[in-house]
Amino acid sequence: PQPPQPPQPPSPSSGGKEGSTKAQRKVAQAGQQERGRGEAPRHGVSSPPVPAAAAPNVAPPPLPPMRTSKLHDEIFAFAQASITRGEAAHAEVQGILASLRALVSSRWPQATVELYGSRATGLSLASSDVDVTLLGVPCGAGREAVGGALKELHALMEGQPWVASQKLVLSARIPVLKVATPSSIPIDITISDSAQHTGLLARDLVLGYLSEAPQLTPLVLVLKSFLRELGLNDPYTGGMSSYSLVVLLWLFVCESAHRGYNTTDLGYQLLGFFSMFLYRFDSQVTHVDDPLSPMITAPGEPRENIMHSCYQIGRVCRTFHRALQLLSPETPEWDDPATPLLPRLFSEASSANRATQTEATATTPPPAAARTPPSSGGSSAAASAPPPDSAAASAIASVVEELTAEVEAQSTAEAAAAPPVPPAAKGETPSAEDAKPLAPSPPPPPSPASGAAGPAAASPECRRGVAEEAATKQRC
Repeated sequence: PQPPQPPQPPSPSSGGKEGSTKAQRKVAQAGQQERGRGEAPRHGVSSPPVPAAAAPNVAPPPLPPMRTSKLHDEIFAFAQASITRGEAAHAEVQGILASLRALVSSRWPQATVELYGSRATGLSLASSDVDVTLLGVPCGAGREAVGGALKELHALMEGQPWVASQKLVLSARIPVLKVATPSSIPIDITISDSAQHTGLLARDLVLGYLSEAPQLTPLVLVLKSFLRELGLNDPYTGGMSSYSLVVLLWLFVCESAHRGYNTTDLGYQLLGFFSMFLYRFDSQVTHVDDPLSPMITAPGEPRENIMHSCYQIGRVCRTFHRALQLLSPETPEWDDPATPLLPRLFSEASSANRATQTEATATTPPPAAARTPPSSGGSSAAASAPPPDSAAASAIASVVEELTAEVEAQSTAEAAAAPPVPPAAKGETPSAEDAKPLAPSPPPPPSPASGAAGPAAASPECRRGVAEEAATKQRC
């Protein structure tokens, strides 16, 4: 309602008619104000009712709370428990870092010690290692200079109470000093001296992802634990690295938000990530551009692939496909509070891992000394077949024999096509062997693989190359 206007005297030219109109307008405004205060109108003046939406200081009704899935609650509880278990080693890690900083400062006063990796981003498990890099070490560039500095640090750390064992790995792409503590906490110490060391850049990138999408933390912890149960969390054995897992989850969350999907329910996010992963990598295509590539590569150079070491991608896809079947919302366990989903998933992963290890052990041939010769009275084909190594050796020997015979036959043919030997000079008596006429040598026998000998037949060099390639494949 508008505030009342003060009455104005009628102008001399308007007369009493305009004054009475203004008085009626004033009474109508006063009636509107009284109705706004909840009072009945007076003076017999009525006006249209004020809509309820126009009433001041009226709050909208509260929205009902959003119901999340049971899997969402289980993922959140699992992440909380994982973080709580990691806090037990946090104090020890901080003490180790303080002691390491003191040692480094005593040798290189201008150097600093920086923590990176999952311990720095809050995505570590209880068994995660501690990744540390040294900045400002005046050792110069090059592998030999970095190795010399790490050797000095190795000598400084001898006798420290928190050092149980040390190992220098100077042949790696980035030389590293591996340390183990008495409580079995692995520590990897490197020196950041070139653009190849992207640990600090990756740390800052992941922290930016987590600040933009906090739901990544519980998803990463669950997937890391799941892959660890399967033995697929180590890139050195063909598994997925934590960095590649975070990048893929970030890309999935961004795409889901762009398409308008729900990104707050962790259960549906996990299932959607499994589906996206299978859709993209089930065809054995494992190239994902590194987000840090524009920072470390020159324009025009190919970008780094964060999945280059994941050669067990087929096994990862099969595992995710099985997980998608177990956690599907169409199963009766999805809404059953008496049947938790995550423990079922991890028990299935443990069973699959044991089955895979048993299968690998069964398919590995025993050593030569442990092999027993097949019995002469056996009638099965498996008992009469030679061992795999003997079969390969026999195949290679037969190919070598065939090639040797073909080369000898070709040499005989070339000798027969050579010009005749000139007669002996005067005064010399030809020997009986020289007096014998030269008999034409038979042509080389045709190879079963190449057909009849002729221009279309394969040359010995070509066949030798094919044989060597076949032998190499057999050894692999």
